[in-house]
Amino acid sequence: MYRYAIISIIVLITSIALLTSCSEQKTTAEKTAPGKAKVEKLATTPADIKKEAKDLAETTMAYSEEQKEQYEKIIQEKLVQYNRKFMELESQLVMMNEQAKADLAAEMAKLNDKKSVVAAKAKELQSTGGEAWADLKAGMDKAFMEMDKAYDQARSRFEK
Repeated sequence: MYRYAIISIIVLITSIALLTSCSEQKTTAEKTAPGKAKVEKLATTPADIKKEAKDLAETTMAYSEEQKEQYEKIIQEKLVQYNRKFMELESQLVMMNEQAKADLAAEMAKLNDKKSVVAAKAKELQSTGGEAWADLKAGMDKAFMEMDKAYDQARSRFEK
C-alpha cells in the first residue's frame, strides 16, 4: 500500500510538472481601451505547485510513520500474548509423564526460537523507515503466521 502511495505521488508530481511546463502562459493581451493592454496572470504558479507537492509528500510520510507506529504496537501486543500462551503450555508440563514432558519441552524450544526471530524482526522494524518497513512488515506477518501454526500444532498435540 505504501508503494502505491509513493507511486501515486510521483505520478501526480510528474503530471503537474508536465502540465505547467507544457501549457501556454496566459499572457495574451486584451484591449480594454485603445493603446492599453490587459495581461492575465496565471492562477497557479510553479512555486505553488512545488509547495503543494512538498506538502503532499510530507503528509504521505507522516501517514506512513503513523501506520508503522500502529503496527509496532500490534506486534508488541502479539508478543505479550505469545508469552502468555507459552506460559500456559509450560504449566501443563507438571501434569505430564516423562515422555510427554520431553516432547513438550522440545516443542517449546522450537516455539521460543520462532519467538526470538519475531522479536528480532520487531527490533529491526523499529529502526527502519520509508519503504523498508513495508517489506519488513510482510516478513513479520509471515513469521507470525508460522508461529501461530506451530503453537496451534503444539497445543493440539499435547491437549490429547
